[in-house]
Amino acid sequence: MKKRIGKPVFFVVAILIIAFALLSTLGISTRYGDNETTIIAGIDDIRWGIDIRGGVNVTFGAPDDYDTSTITQDDLNAAKSIIETRLVSQNINDYEVFTDLAANNIIVRFPWQADDTSFDPEEAVKEIGATAMLSFRMGYSGDLQEGQTYEDLELVLTGKDVDKAQVGRDTDSVSDSYFVHLQLNDSGKEAFKNATATAKETGGRISIWMDDNEISAPTVSAVISDGSAQISGSYNGDEGLEDAKKLANMINGGSLPFKLEIKNLSTISPILGTGARDAMGIAGVIAFIVISIFMIAYYRLPGVVAVIALAGQIAGMFAAVTGFFGFNASSTLTIPGIAGIILSVGMGVDGNVLSAERIREELKAGRTIDGAIKNGFQRGFTAILDSNLTVIIVAVILMLVFGTAFGASTDGTIFSFGFTLLVGVIMNFIMACWATRMMTTSLSRFKCFKKPWLYGGEKKAITPTAAEAAAAPAPAVPTNVGKDFVSKRKIFVIISSSIIVLTIIFTFVLGVKVDIRFKGGSMLTYSYSGEIGDDEMNTVKSAIAEIGNVPEVNVTTGTSFTGGLNTMVVSFAADEKMDDEMLNSINAAVEGALPDNAVENIDTTNVSASSGSSFFVSCLVAVVAAFILLAVYIAFRFQKIGGLSAGIIAIVCLLHDVAITYAVYVFGGMTLDSNFMAVILTLLGYSINNTIIIYDRLRENRAKYGTKLTDTQLVNLSINQTMPRSIITTATTVCAMVSVSIVCALMGTTSILTFSIPLAIGMLVGFYSSVCLAGPIWIWVQEKRSKKTA
Repeated sequence: MKKRIGKPVFFVVAILIIAFALLSTLGISTRYGDNETTIIAGIDDIRWGIDIRGGVNVTFGAPDDYDTSTITQDDLNAAKSIIETRLVSQNINDYEVFTDLAANNIIVRFPWQADDTSFDPEEAVKEIGATAMLSFRMGYSGDLQEGQTYEDLELVLTGKDVDKAQVGRDTDSVSDSYFVHLQLNDSGKEAFKNATATAKETGGRISIWMDDNEISAPTVSAVISDGSAQISGSYNGDEGLEDAKKLANMINGGSLPFKLEIKNLSTISPILGTGARDAMGIAGVIAFIVISIFMIAYYRLPGVVAVIALAGQIAGMFAAVTGFFGFNASSTLTIPGIAGIILSVGMGVDGNVLSAERIREELKAGRTIDGAIKNGFQRGFTAILDSNLTVIIVAVILMLVFGTAFGASTDGTIFSFGFTLLVGVIMNFIMACWATRMMTTSLSRFKCFKKPWLYGGEKKAITPTAAEAAAAPAPAVPTNVGKDFVSKRKIFVIISSSIIVLTIIFTFVLGVKVDIRFKGGSMLTYSYSGEIGDDEMNTVKSAIAEIGNVPEVNVTTGTSFTGGLNTMVVSFAADEKMDDEMLNSINAAVEGALPDNAVENIDTTNVSASSGSSFFVSCLVAVVAAFILLAVYIAFRFQKIGGLSAGIIAIVCLLHDVAITYAVYVFGGMTLDSNFMAVILTLLGYSINNTIIIYDRLRENRAKYGTKLTDTQLVNLSINQTMPRSIITTATTVCAMVSVSIVCALMGTTSILTFSIPLAIGMLVGFYSSVCLAGPIWIWVQEKRSKKTA
């Protein structure tokens, strides 16, 4: 017999959620003099992305005495890939890496703010640019004669012979001592076996080197044939643990194909403007307040519970980013990462709305309050499960494809999206499926809350007894299935097809604006005196735009780490290398826009795309894999309503939503940049949920009414029954985007509008496709099947 949920449960769960929300948001720190120590990281400790807070700009290049003629494009691309992997391994999820083929330089940008004392950018840059050439050699430094170097020792193994490196703890040591364990691949295993056999016979050593630094030189006492090696001896205490982790990360990341040194290191201002973070923060608070007021006013007690659960879910996502839970270090929060949070919050609202709507339906069907709550959560759970699992599929694929597992496709911004989305879905399961049920059931134990209207029922409704509810007749077959969407399917298909065709035509006729990250282009660095703010940067943009043949530009400012020089970077996308005429025109425009700032062009760089063909191939792999797995999952879960055909229809509707949202960028003249990526990724997880909710109700109605209703009637009934949920969920999420748009426009942070407006439109399009296309197209497929079998 299950134990009843008692009255105190609501207060216990609510207090725990509120305490967790406050703790993970505010954090705990201690101050001694000028030194502040963070015990528990809060929202102020979040490392915001380069687009929101600004960061560091570093140019790596070969040393002046290096023969650069030996550096190939493949070498630069390999170095770029390794640097990207190292950035992600340091939890730097937001970065830009460009290659300058003409100068053989690599330009890296990553987030940092001067007041961030928990992260040392100069130390990070050293690690990122380290050659990291691991080698095992016969003998050690003591065997070297005068004038010899470590390269004169016989080479046994290199980093290419290592399959994996990981940190271990020496359990035999009294103190905290650590080592780096190496698992060798097949070629390394055989070479190491032969080398240890030789060293054992002579009583010699095998030294281990990282670049020209000898890090270990043990005497060999046994032949090692299992492919395991260990680097130990100097990794003690917390500092030793960190050093061991850094070494393991470098080995796993691979060695650079040529030596790099720092040519320039400076700060840069936020790409989206200095007020982007504050604007989005204010908009987020406003959106949460509006959603909370609506949920409480419309759903009453379940609405109150939903607001508490949503607060816990949001706090959980921020806690994961700051490293609160301990299973990961703090990571940067980017615009795509924020998009993952928005999607997760939307799903949190969705889960609570589903359960609340089901409770309403159960009350209308004559259930007792206890029965309505029990059945409402049970019947709502299947839809919540399906919609959340589809999003988990998308999140995991994105984290796998764009994480460090596939070095060539590593992209921290997309990984950040997948991470926040995955954490958000897990928190949604905890809050929307467990916490809300516990709290709602607990509240229903109070006599003052045993009123149907408090749960969405009629105000004058009388709560039936358990006997009366059990004796209530089964629901009759509905005679009115609501508005007829199926009969208008041709109109809907024509409208959607027309927009998509026009988009294709306009894409080829007008062209599409593409960010420098995807297309390549030019970066012009200027020194200046005085101060330059957002207004001055906008003046520079306008002056350059008047030239006529220059694409839309981005302008950021910063300060050199070494000389304290004020710098301004003007960047723009272009297919071809910038010629002298264009350079002179831009320089004149910049100097004319800032006559009092002594502007001088100090560097000009032509860069290739940081996200080139490998990035788009990875995107294609991720999208195709997601579509296949989503179609298979839907086919498995919805076998009773068509199986694979239902899955394919859902994917077609999803493609429709992405295409229409892309049309917003084309017709609006917006640049395809990281904001575009964030919008499309959000829709991949969000739009399919509306279709799944309708499928879930269609499956239920088919089982309930069988042949008493035609397929057309079942589809129309299912669409109309889920309409309140679809409208409310879409409206609340769009409300958040409208809040962001209004606040950012009022605060002058218009760069965010290319994220918020298309996303709001995309969500409305997702609502339209699920209601007007998914069900009606499903009917069309069923009709085709019937004709074939007839």
